[in-house]
Amino acid sequence: MNLQITPKTMPTLMHFRGEGLNDVLASFGASGLGVFQYQSVAKDQFVAKLGEEELYVCVEQPLGAVSENNQYAFQRGDAIFELSGNWKALMSEVCIYDFRQSQPGDFLMVSIAGVSAWLLVPEADAPLILGCDPTFGHYFQETLSQQIQKSPFLKMECQDDD
Repeated sequence: MNLQITPKTMPTLMHFRGEGLNDVLASFGASGLGVFQYQSVAKDQFVAKLGEEELYVCVEQPLGAVSENNQYAFQRGDAIFELSGNWKALMSEVCIYDFRQSQPGDFLMVSIAGVSAWLLVPEADAPLILGCDPTFGHYFQETLSQQIQKSPFLKMECQDDD
């Protein structure tokens, strides 16, 4: 499969902070989620646990914060992309993180080509979903596209796939 990065449209991404967020996880059937883990709740929708009092929630019907639990909700406008093909080969060139240790369901926050990004580590052969601050979106996509086109190592990977 050819390595390719494309913009991805997803529902509203919300960043929640505060107490009682396990109730939010439970409402999505994700009460057993560990820190820096995510769970798909529907197509292109997920919930991720960033800490004991911090979540990312990306669903069709945005949730509101519960003020009695000192919760705060912030809408994010991240640039989101889908990276299909042998994404680990590309990441080995643009990111210092060792993806051999990652597992499906991991939610990672890493630096990719100098841009802070989050990633949803997929099941085998599924595309990688990743996002970054929207002000870096164009640079991020262009940089990764250029790396895909110009890297001699990635060209060898693509030839090996044929």
